[in-house]
Amino acid sequence: MVDTVVLSRSGLRRALIASCSMMSLVALDVRAAAATDAARRNAATAHLGQKSSLGHRTPAARHAVLPVAKDETVQVTGARTFGGGRMARETAAETISSLSHVAIAQRTAIASPLQLAASMPGVNFGTSDAYGLSIRNFISVRGLDQTEMGWVVEGMPGTDQAYYYPYIETWADNENIADMKLLPGTSRLEDPVQSASGGEMIMSVRSPADKIGGHLDYSAGSYRGQRVFARFDSGYLGNSGLKFFGSYSYAAADNFVGSGRNNRTHVDFKLQKDLGRMGKSSLFVSYTDWNNARLNFYSLSQWESANRIDNNFSAGNYAGTYTPGVTTNYWRAYDYRRKNVLISWQNELHLTDRMTLHVTPYFHWTDLNSPGQTFVNPDNIWVGNQKVQIDASNLYLTSKGVAAMSNVAQSQFATGVNAYLNYDITRTNHLTFGYWYDHWNMSQINGLTPMDQYGNAPYNSNYLHSTSGELIANNNFQESSQINQFYISDTQSLLNDRLKLTAGFKYMMDYISGTNMVPGAPYHFSSTIAQPMPRVSAAYDITKNLQVYLNGMTNTRPPVPISTYPTTYGLTGSISQSGAPNTKPEYSIGEELGFRYHDNIFSANVAFFNMNLTNHQVVTLRSINGAPVSEAVSLGGETIRGVTAEVATRSWWGFAPYVNAQYLNARMDNNLGVMDTSSRLDYLPTSGKTMVMSPKFMASVGVHYNYRNFFGNLDFHWVDSQYSTFMNDQSMPAYKTVDLGIGYRFKKVFAFQSPTIRLNFTNLTNVKYLSSVAVVGNNAIKTRGVNGGSIAAGSASYYLGAPLAVMMTVGTDF
Repeated sequence: MVDTVVLSRSGLRRALIASCSMMSLVALDVRAAAATDAARRNAATAHLGQKSSLGHRTPAARHAVLPVAKDETVQVTGARTFGGGRMARETAAETISSLSHVAIAQRTAIASPLQLAASMPGVNFGTSDAYGLSIRNFISVRGLDQTEMGWVVEGMPGTDQAYYYPYIETWADNENIADMKLLPGTSRLEDPVQSASGGEMIMSVRSPADKIGGHLDYSAGSYRGQRVFARFDSGYLGNSGLKFFGSYSYAAADNFVGSGRNNRTHVDFKLQKDLGRMGKSSLFVSYTDWNNARLNFYSLSQWESANRIDNNFSAGNYAGTYTPGVTTNYWRAYDYRRKNVLISWQNELHLTDRMTLHVTPYFHWTDLNSPGQTFVNPDNIWVGNQKVQIDASNLYLTSKGVAAMSNVAQSQFATGVNAYLNYDITRTNHLTFGYWYDHWNMSQINGLTPMDQYGNAPYNSNYLHSTSGELIANNNFQESSQINQFYISDTQSLLNDRLKLTAGFKYMMDYISGTNMVPGAPYHFSSTIAQPMPRVSAAYDITKNLQVYLNGMTNTRPPVPISTYPTTYGLTGSISQSGAPNTKPEYSIGEELGFRYHDNIFSANVAFFNMNLTNHQVVTLRSINGAPVSEAVSLGGETIRGVTAEVATRSWWGFAPYVNAQYLNARMDNNLGVMDTSSRLDYLPTSGKTMVMSPKFMASVGVHYNYRNFFGNLDFHWVDSQYSTFMNDQSMPAYKTVDLGIGYRFKKVFAFQSPTIRLNFTNLTNVKYLSSVAVVGNNAIKTRGVNGGSIAAGSASYYLGAPLAVMMTVGTDF
């Protein structure tokens, strides 16, 4: 293997994929059936091989007989839960928050996973939809947004690599989620993440059940909301060691304001092969077809005005009817569509009693259209820097020109493999080393589809062309990237395993290139990034219940590809975005000091953190030819300090409380370069200002109730005000929300195991609030720059918070 490593990247990739496939086939064909029966007889000793929260075998288990891999769901269920499944005991030398399937099952079935994670410590989450059907979602952790986090599902990267958005709603249905883990400020060494300068979110999908069965549920609620979910578990298929589950769901709801109905169709499938003492192999596949009639975002003055007149915010939203030549923002022209496929093949092979190989090949495909409305002047239309003519004889002309839907049509796929080896050198020394390869390709066209007199326009077809046959698209490019990442770590246990010292190193090489077909733009662009990322940590068990840990970590995030490298134009020939292939990657250096206490009654975590960022990029929205697209703003350095705490208890008389809170101090280290009113470069005096979207205080209080056949949960969430401009001259108001869920489990009826009915209320008190910042502003008040120039006032925009929504769910196992 050493000779292979020093060869070309393509040679290394072929060798890895070939070796992975061969190992898995040998394991499946030669020894699997016999080992499976033996492993089932040894299932009673499965606790000897339990893993820590980060997947490493504990020292006491390293030389034990290796049992069959346990079902993840069974492991979580069998453990003592705190705070109704919102807090688990962790021992790794880093801050980890978790959410088990026990807690997930109490929430609204239609909710998105991001909504479920909103109660985790330090999570700043906002949405315009109570049902998780909107793409108007925002999440940040310790002041760093979702594009600065790593996102992993079933061992594969789930991130949309064009934007670094997770679109976690396309991963798995809530009923199939085993648990979710959040690592704020860092990432696991062995995970395939490229954008984790601010943390990592990890989702695990349940294993298929050992016995044949299934689950059905149906939900109905406010705004004509409805959802159906069905799952079938095969159980073990004879003595083959194979089992699988397949599920289907359909969800739909109207927008709470304005026009439009949203829907999502989703399929999950997981096939697992138990290999006995040799390990296990599982194949996970998910498919999503998602349509979202988007809501418009509001300026602060629009929101305040709508609150005063109480018109249910309809005045500021997209238009519900279409009048030719008058309507400039017809809602049908903003209907977002996305299709998504994830395939992950996880393999865990116990080569010896000291050596375990993990190999995960994967595939990710996405097709989307994120459109908007614009007007085209037939006498003044440009493609890039060239003026063109169109034949308008067959087009519907208005006083403003040709109304058109501006399609941001995109297709992308990613393939890769992540492989790492865990080796117990001695009883007290654990070594991990591995390699991750990823290839990603994306193409995007911003074509124009003419609208008829009724406002209708076909998606991704009937594009406008010039009289010479040229496609009218000022955004027409292709990008691809290759990631090669090597990593290694070593953990040494001392003082009878009470002290654990870890040193690790990760090296990422990211090469991105592309071609731009728009006239005037550079035809070819490329960028190469090579980034070392060392880390060290120490954890010491003061007593069996009390632990202290130190963690020093470095992480990186390459520039956002779609808003950094290609050059794009407007319809009048002006440059909308200048490609910047020399943009440096974001780099973070962080430290944590944490304390944990855990006994049979009470669990508490406190973490103090400090982080310094260089080349920080904040992602916001802007408009290109009428369509909202992402924009990355380079800010220089940032310093982040704060403390997070969470406390939970076990159930007392059916009640299990949970509380978390965070204090955050995030400061910009540099002045922001902008153009003044004379089109000269100047700087806003932003050094020392508080970073946008970084509330100083946040807190969540929840209580879970479970007694006999009754269950329920109550959640209170408070988010302090947060700045929406870099000059701190405008902010989003603080808000408080309350969610409530109640339910009842019936006794077995014929083949129906424990039928359940539950009622969920989101935003119980129907608070009217702004949930998150959509468009970040430079300054809301006219400002004098550092060099004396006059810098005009801008504005920020916000997403509306979802109002009260009620949903009833009836379901049963069988």
